[in-house]
Amino acid sequence: MSLSSDVVVIDIGSRSICAYAAERISEDAFSVRSYCETEYDGYTEGRWNRADALLPSICKLLDKTERTVGQSKTVYVGIPADFCIVRSIYDKISFPKAKRITRGDLEEIYETNDPFSGSDAETIAVSPILFLDDKGERLSDPIGHATTFLKMRITFIGVKKEILDELRDGITARGVKKVAFIPSEFAAARELFSKEEREGGILLADIGYTATSILHLSGDALLEMRTFALGGSMIHVGLANRFDMPYRVASAFVPRINLGYKDEGDYSMKYDASTYVCPVGEANAVTKECIDCIALYLRRAIESFKYEVPLGATLYVTGGGLCDIRLAREYLAKALGRRVEFVQPTTPSFAKPYFSTAVGLIREAIAMQRKERFGFLRRLFNI
Repeated sequence: MSLSSDVVVIDIGSRSICAYAAERISEDAFSVRSYCETEYDGYTEGRWNRADALLPSICKLLDKTERTVGQSKTVYVGIPADFCIVRSIYDKISFPKAKRITRGDLEEIYETNDPFSGSDAETIAVSPILFLDDKGERLSDPIGHATTFLKMRITFIGVKKEILDELRDGITARGVKKVAFIPSEFAAARELFSKEEREGGILLADIGYTATSILHLSGDALLEMRTFALGGSMIHVGLANRFDMPYRVASAFVPRINLGYKDEGDYSMKYDASTYVCPVGEANAVTKECIDCIALYLRRAIESFKYEVPLGATLYVTGGGLCDIRLAREYLAKALGRRVEFVQPTTPSFAKPYFSTAVGLIREAIAMQRKERFGFLRRLFNI
């Protein structure tokens, strides 16, 4: 692989796992040189449904990727919110006299205050919420700022070590030198909205196949995150049960649903030489019941946030769980009693909600790679 710009990313979803080999081609753009996907058994509430099948699935994808671009020294793995633990800490550091804050100062603060140190979890990301200097000024980035003390609130995102160790050991056993971990939905949120948009506060729900996460962000900070084991597959299961049809047929029916249709007529589809018919009224009712259930859990999550979310705040929705259903957005907005908007990446060929985590992970992996190389140069030249 090119040592200057290529990254290999593993995106673990609730239905499938995807591998991407991406090349940075400019400051704001990348191209995907290799993409492959495999379905697997997913996860539920922080546990793999078939742990023994996870690594074989990932290694199979890496084998395919290597045949196209060669082996990478580093593989970046996205960790779903279902496995992430969010902790916030408050701290204050004082200096004998005014001092300009350095990157080393922040790294020392993060290391000293790591809430997962000495526990069964490991930090994979640090997200500063706020910094205050000795004048009470709020700083988004204190590096280079002179002050006699620094107050701060910082969010740490951790994952159980047994989960990370299994992934790390399994991937490095194939000859990869390093495995880096990135919180998937947080990376997606940073990709979907500019920093200026995030400064005003963002409420984002990633509704996937069997899992949903909801994040509250401000600027570069993750304020809070909740997850629950419900997603778009509820609708597939509901249709299969109501109309006594195979699950795969029900899944093929979902993109045909239009919640704006009146309760008359039928949805009809041919599948494997058989014709299946579902009354529009009944199929839409099943779909609405499932969306109502997701809305209930979203509402409870928002109400549980310590940071108040204004009633008028828009809920942005991404992920593949509901995006194929016409007027699902409008119905979810009605069920929640707040404005809802679907969001997706703007990257060509990946402009679908399904790809939000993938694009976010690729962007973050490229940024981490550049930061690591710049850090090497800083250490080399003592700058």
